[in-house]
Order: sequence, then structure tokens, then C-alpha cells
Amino acid sequence: MPPSSSRHEFAFGDGWAAYEGPSADHDSHAHVAVQLAVARSGCVHAVLDHGREMSGRALIFAPRVRHRVTCDQGAVFFIYLETHTPLASKLVALIAPAESGVAPASVCDRFLPNVPAEQIIDRLRADLGARKASLDPRLEWALLIASRDPAPGAIARAAFAINLSPARLRALAQAQLSAPLSQWLLWRKLERSGRAMASGARLAEAALAGGFADQAHLSRTMKRMFGVTPLQAAQVVQTPDNRFVQ
Repeated sequence: MPPSSSRHEFAFGDGWAAYEGPSADHDSHAHVAVQLAVARSGCVHAVLDHGREMSGRALIFAPRVRHRVTCDQGAVFFIYLETHTPLASKLVALIAPAESGVAPASVCDRFLPNVPAEQIIDRLRADLGARKASLDPRLEWALLIASRDPAPGAIARAAFAINLSPARLRALAQAQLSAPLSQWLLWRKLERSGRAMASGARLAEAALAGGFADQAHLSRTMKRMFGVTPLQAAQVVQTPDNRFVQ
């Protein structure tokens, strides 16, 4: 693995999110995304349910796999992929039939120093033949509407806008996103909070910008989805030469 980079990043893109920076020990957690955890130097370690352990340069976790990650040197690169994306499916296929496993060297080698997350994602897509997923146009429109609506009831309002019942919209999202629509919307809320943190907002202000009930709600959600706290993310995006990107 290339030497550790001092570059830190917190990024969101189309169907993915990424965090590069310090990673302290954290509690066991599970999230709805496919996760790729890469050590910038040394190895990344994971303790799964029932005490099973894994170590490697990079680890892949399928959705809803409860785990706790640590790293030899403390610096780690996490990539989270929404379950409906082709790249998520390709990564899970690399470790099938297991739900977690060590990533092959061809994946690890894409994580070069000082390469932005979006470039790494593009290269992984090209290497694995992961073409962009095609969604039902009604769902695409509903997702756009709901993603711009931080207030409670966003799903019902998006369903009304495309002439579907909320139950039908939820079923359509579950079928095509392979995850509940409510979980997809959490990504959008975290994205808004991340932008607020990048602009210098305090954590309570960032929680409000994302549509969370309070700072504690933001903290619980980010820890569950990303395995890092808002404080860790804020330290990354508010430090000179580090960055938040969309």
C-alpha cells in the first residue's frame, strides 16, 4: 500500500459518500450501504458479530453487517455505496457468498495518495464494469423532489407530486434502490449537514441544516451510517487543505 497521505476528505457523489481521515476505535455498528474500508498504511481490522475477525489492506462489507473497524495507523479511507448502484453490486460480488471479506489487490491499488474520492470511484467503476443504473423516471423525479425537502413528510409530498400513493412510492423505491426510501433520504440529510459543516457551521447548526431533530440525532445517524462522528467529520472539512466535495 502506498505511504499514508496527510490529505483528508469528506465527500458525497452520485450514489456514494467517502471519508478519509483519522479513525479512532468505535462501537460495533451496521449501515444500509455497501462499505469499503481501506488502510492508508498498514492494515484495517474488523471485529464482526460472534467474534469473527478480519484483517487486510482493504475490507468490503455488505449492507447491514454489524462490525467494528480499527486501523494500524489510525488513518483510513471509507467509501459507502448506495445499494442500488452497480459498483456496490460489483464489490459485494467480489466477496460472495460471504457478507464481508478482504478486497483483492486490484481494488486496493486504486487508492493512491492524494487522489480525490471521485477519481477513485470512477476508476473502480471502469475496472469492474459498473455502468450507471437506470431508475424508473417517476422514482428519479420523486427522489429529486424529496432530496430538496428537509421537513417531515417529504416522502408523502414527493409521492403526491408524481401521482403515486406514499405506499406505492416506497414499494417502488425498495424494489429499485434495494433499501427503504427513508434510508436513502438520510444520505441527503447528511449531505446537507456536511455542506454546513464545511462552511464553518457549528454542529447544532449543521444538524438543523440537514433537517435533523437536534445535534444528538445527527451524531447518532452519522455514526451509524459512516462509523465516524460529526466532530471527526467537522475537523476534516474545517481544516485548511482538507475538503468537502459534492
